[in-house]
Amino acid sequence: MLTRSIPRRVLLLFLLVVAFFLSTAAAQKRSEDWLPITPAELQMKEAPGKAGAPAVLLFYADYEDDNESYNFIYKRIKILNEKGREYADVEIPYLRSRWWIADLKARTIHPDGSIVEFKGKPYEKTVVKGRGFKFLAKAFSFPDVTVGSIVEYKFKYRWELQYLLDTQWTLQHDLYAVRASYSFHPYQKDFITKHGAARIAYVNNRMAQSIKPKVNHGYVELELENVPGFDPEEYAPPEGDLKPQVRFYYGGTEIKSAQEFWTREGKDWHESIENFIGNRKEIREAAQQAVGSETDPEKKLRALYARSQQIRNLSYERERSEQEEKREKLKDNENVGDVLKRGYGYRTEINRFFVALARAAGFEASAIRISERDDHFFDINVLSSSQLDGEITVVNQNGKELHLDPGTRFCPFGIVRWPRTSTAALRLNKNGGSFFMTPAPVSTGAVTRRNAELTLDEHGTLKGKINIQFNGQEAMSRRLAALEMDETGRNKDFEDDVKSWLAPGADLKLEKVTGWESSEEPLVAAFMVEIAGYASMAGKRMLLPTGIFQAQQKNPFAHSERVHPVYFHYPYQELDNIRIKLPEGYSLETMPSPRDENLSFGRIITTRGSQAGELFFGRGFQMEGLYFKQENYSVVRDFFNKVQAADEEQAVLRRGESHVRSAN
Repeated sequence: MLTRSIPRRVLLLFLLVVAFFLSTAAAQKRSEDWLPITPAELQMKEAPGKAGAPAVLLFYADYEDDNESYNFIYKRIKILNEKGREYADVEIPYLRSRWWIADLKARTIHPDGSIVEFKGKPYEKTVVKGRGFKFLAKAFSFPDVTVGSIVEYKFKYRWELQYLLDTQWTLQHDLYAVRASYSFHPYQKDFITKHGAARIAYVNNRMAQSIKPKVNHGYVELELENVPGFDPEEYAPPEGDLKPQVRFYYGGTEIKSAQEFWTREGKDWHESIENFIGNRKEIREAAQQAVGSETDPEKKLRALYARSQQIRNLSYERERSEQEEKREKLKDNENVGDVLKRGYGYRTEINRFFVALARAAGFEASAIRISERDDHFFDINVLSSSQLDGEITVVNQNGKELHLDPGTRFCPFGIVRWPRTSTAALRLNKNGGSFFMTPAPVSTGAVTRRNAELTLDEHGTLKGKINIQFNGQEAMSRRLAALEMDETGRNKDFEDDVKSWLAPGADLKLEKVTGWESSEEPLVAAFMVEIAGYASMAGKRMLLPTGIFQAQQKNPFAHSERVHPVYFHYPYQELDNIRIKLPEGYSLETMPSPRDENLSFGRIITTRGSQAGELFFGRGFQMEGLYFKQENYSVVRDFFNKVQAADEEQAVLRRGESHVRSAN
């Protein structure tokens, strides 16, 4: 189970939209004009309290108006040194199915106060936000940027008038913020939710007690000054869960308490899911056809699971316009019978289809709503149904609960994709349901096997064959990422991935990949490799590093201090077997001793051997932990220091006579 200690202060403010806002004075909209440029901004040389910072955020504005369906964003950045010039290149991400970008303006202000307007046209590019999901971005570059320049831009996210979206203020940025301004104008017209007259609520997370939004003429507002920049770290929890935030959401009477909210949502989900599943003859026939004469319960479930994953999964295909959907004649599925008949469905529909098949085959099965821990950890006080926007299946097999994820493409039987493991889920029933934690993943569900047959020549060049096998989570993540690429891009991404493990200058060529379209089989790749100068010469001796696949890996926990908790997405294993044929005339002089460092959360084992002019190196790495508090950082750091020491060991070869001894 994922446990964590994240300090929070939660404050709920409820505003009855109609009664409150109609009683206020006329709303006062924030100005969206360019701000005056001050002499202090032009003369600034360093970010306060952050010597050497590349840039400073002079001003940031986030103004949302749900009455006019837009979110106005304004950024003014001072470039302080050469590294800061990277802020001259801008990407504005958006999801085309939900928003579009309007009224984009940008300009460069030189140290002498002269202004160069951006007159170009932004281009659209695809950016990947997580495995298997695609966001677009509007991208552009500021003109004539130098050290000392100020760059600023402003734009609006817009959406259709009929939508009310959850709003979020993120109050800390990567750069030091001199001043930040936030404003939210909630929807003021009378409207009714499924649970009564609309209300608006907000939650403060990780905010100092002295900081509170204020209501001013129908707007919720917040002004901040001198906010330190966020310090990112490798293997940290999601940034959205570490930065101070204010999150707004709409609702009816159910948002007066967390218990009532989740009870109401649970009842609605349960009714909707059960109506979608139903009890249909065609599903019973499909289940019987899938299992055939099989009597073993697990094999029956596997057959039903495989049948569910044969359904075309629309959640992992590119977005379509309404016109494209009409041309393809894609229709909305009203029930699992439609999924069966049409042969396609979205992730939750395929999950419910599997539940229906399992029930038809005599299993006790149900769909559960689940939170995903890739962007945020679940917070029961944030009364937004989007926190539980995923579904998986729970099946009772001979008194044992199985958690299955048939709606995720390429997800093997018996594994749940990592964001839905060790996280909050709602077990549904007609009374709403109850919360529980989904099972924690284990390292056997994410195994990478690396085998190498190599030859070393007298110049220290290493060449030969490498075979890589990815299993479970490791295979699934690469398959989902590959959906965004053509074959050329997919192969290059694979090569770059493996190349990042090898010594600099490695020449790597992908020979073959199998298993791209499978859920159950491993993803297997064969490479030819040549690494010039891998072994270094020292007179008659040659020094040969034993960590072939760890040549470029650095210890991510080398620093003695840690700001954030340590967070791994999922436990994993790496199993390496390396055979190296020695050059003619060379023999082994010393070999590193085997290691076995075994802790409750991790283990590193190395094996060494030699025979008839060949060396054998084995390495087994296992990480079982998920989340480590800052006070436990020293233990994690010490373990990874030992891992790095094992990976940096060298065998010593000698030209001439054979003389072997073990290094101590």
